[in-house]
Amino acid sequence: MSNVIKHTLVLSDEDFRRYFSRCVAFARSYVHDLAEAEGIAADALATYVRKRSEGEHIEHVLPYLISIVRNKALHYLRHKSLEYKMHDNIKESLKFELELRINALESCDPHVLYQSDIQTIIRNSMQEMGEKTSCVFALSRFEGKSHAEIAKELGLTEKSIEYHITKALKRLREDLKDYLPLIAIFLGL
Repeated sequence: MSNVIKHTLVLSDEDFRRYFSRCVAFARSYVHDLAEAEGIAADALATYVRKRSEGEHIEHVLPYLISIVRNKALHYLRHKSLEYKMHDNIKESLKFELELRINALESCDPHVLYQSDIQTIIRNSMQEMGEKTSCVFALSRFEGKSHAEIAKELGLTEKSIEYHITKALKRLREDLKDYLPLIAIFLGL
């Protein structure tokens, strides 16, 4: 706008107001932003005044100004279009990533995810707890036998069976401490 003010000596106030308001109206009908339309109109008038001060003869002023406004409005709209496309691309990328995360979470089965880890830990723990403790625990928990049935089968007392099961459970709690919250959730504990 300062360029327009500097060079308004070439335009009368009446011509300036008339051309400026027409240029603003034309630009605004396309850019739909008053401030942007006024900036475009001011640039167009500044260009006109500069060309006149350089000695260029412009016979049809309004068509000349409208042509400049048109080009500047096109530039503005193309720039806006590019911004929207970039914004849409970013939105599409975020949407795609979100859909991937949703699909991954929907297909995630925590039982399967941790089942092999837990089985490996249980197998290793049972190997390390000793043959008798491991056998008693397996008969109790995996075969569902009572303390009396296990005691009779192995020739041990029921108190001894309780001792070995307690020892095995203590060992498993230590080895599975990182998985206990998940096991509790899965088992509803």
